[in-house]
Amino acid sequence: MLGKIANLCWEGLTLKHVSHKKIVISYLLFVFTAFLFELFLFLLYGVSCFIFYDYGQSPNFVFYLCGAILILIKILTVSMLKTTISRYKDVFLKERFQTAKIRGS
Repeated sequence: MLGKIANLCWEGLTLKHVSHKKIVISYLLFVFTAFLFELFLFLLYGVSCFIFYDYGQSPNFVFYLCGAILILIKILTVSMLKTTISRYKDVFLKERFQTAKIRGS
């Protein structure tokens, strides 16, 4: 039961049953923006680690827990981007080929 729910969730996150190009492009832009925001959070986490080390302080357990959660979210975002781009790559290439073919005629 839990595996089926996880599969349905993954199909929803990677737009398995969506074929409209404008929706896919908007979704990819949103996920890419989330990716950039997570890079910013990694930068802040790294600066925080440096500040803790520089001042000789020791962060608490919650700081390390947030770092682990940030890594898990980054893995999920990257895998969503890769899966969605690979699934819809032929849609974008097909339209580009058709556009080039029409212009070439």
